[in-house]
Amino acid sequence: MKINFVYSRVYDELLHRYIKKELSELFIKEMLLFNEEFEAFWEKDGKKIISNIEKISRLKFKGNKNCYLVSNMFYAAISEPLTLRKENLIDMKMRLIHELVHILISDNYNKLNDLINRIYPEESVEFRTHIPVLLITRKVVENIFGERSFKELLDKDMKIELRCIWPEVNSIYPKFKGDIVRFLKNEKFY
Repeated sequence: MKINFVYSRVYDELLHRYIKKELSELFIKEMLLFNEEFEAFWEKDGKKIISNIEKISRLKFKGNKNCYLVSNMFYAAISEPLTLRKENLIDMKMRLIHELVHILISDNYNKLNDLINRIYPEESVEFRTHIPVLLITRKVVENIFGERSFKELLDKDMKIELRCIWPEVNSIYPKFKGDIVRFLKNEKFY
């Protein structure tokens, strides 16, 4: 799978209007340059990250993806359409890993949906969706960037909605060796 990084002025303008801000010509020029900068930054680890995500999950992405880089939006990142808000490069790389795992889970929805719903029937959709996403994300970040990088990511995630999900993920994580479908089928983890 390959990721094409795209700056779309129209998309960025739409997101700016949504949060009631103007998109200046200076922002546009900065974003065109930043798009190239982030693409080069991703090039260093991108193949290794995608390979690790697939290897750890034992799932495959379906096709290439476009990733839109924008100067401003409410969320730091979303998976559909894959979009990252401009931040520091390291944080963006971590957010991209998280969103790619969301995409992988979505690409393999039929294999995972019933399993996760059976295990956590009373929990919210957001909670159920994030259990496999955060398990895989944590393992990828630790494998490639180390435990310190994971702890920095966790600190940031504990300030947003994910703070309610991480305790459960961290409690079952020691039993997660990889292969998310097999892990969720194994009732011994919960």
